[in-house]
Amino acid sequence: MESKHRAKINKKELEELVISINSKVSGYIKSLKHQSSEEILNGSILEAQKIINQILPIESEFKKMDDSHNSFLSVLRNKNDMPPIKKSLDSSEKGELEKLDLSEMDFTPTELYRIPILKALIYLGGNAKLSDVAGFIEKDMKNKFKTADHEKGTNGFGKLWIEMVSMEKENMINENLISEDKKSEQWEIIQNGIDYLAQYAT
Repeated sequence: MESKHRAKINKKELEELVISINSKVSGYIKSLKHQSSEEILNGSILEAQKIINQILPIESEFKKMDDSHNSFLSVLRNKNDMPPIKKSLDSSEKGELEKLDLSEMDFTPTELYRIPILKALIYLGGNAKLSDVAGFIEKDMKNKFKTADHEKGTNGFGKLWIEMVSMEKENMINENLISEDKKSEQWEIIQNGIDYLAQYAT
């Protein structure tokens, strides 16, 4: 009876320890991201880049550690750690992007979103989802949007400029400036992107 009681205590202690470690590392990463955001706001892109260079390897290892911790906690709690089954889309559901006639529309070309995307990722601590990147870009470019940028986009995009940002993201992935985690939908700036921003940001 005593050994069973002690096992329960050990499980609880281990669980609390794992949660505590995760919380401390997460807090450290958040503090670094806050510092990088402050540097961007102060106009110091180079200083923000230095901080991001510190964040990226730590966050990458933390993700691995966090996954291991979650599996470990699942075992401690005697729960099955089965990921949810995702329904795969068939070709008819995926469809193709609708085509817009942009020939006579005054809109911002995709390539002009490259620097704002990189700046947004630096500001947001190295990685973020489209919605957060778009939020930063909307503030950064509020007086630079053209007439058609606020028109409705295609394939579910509420505005054309957000679709252009998404399209430029694909170009940047192909050029190894950023990466994307398809599972979490997080975009992440990588070293080539940091170097590109340092070279071309004004």
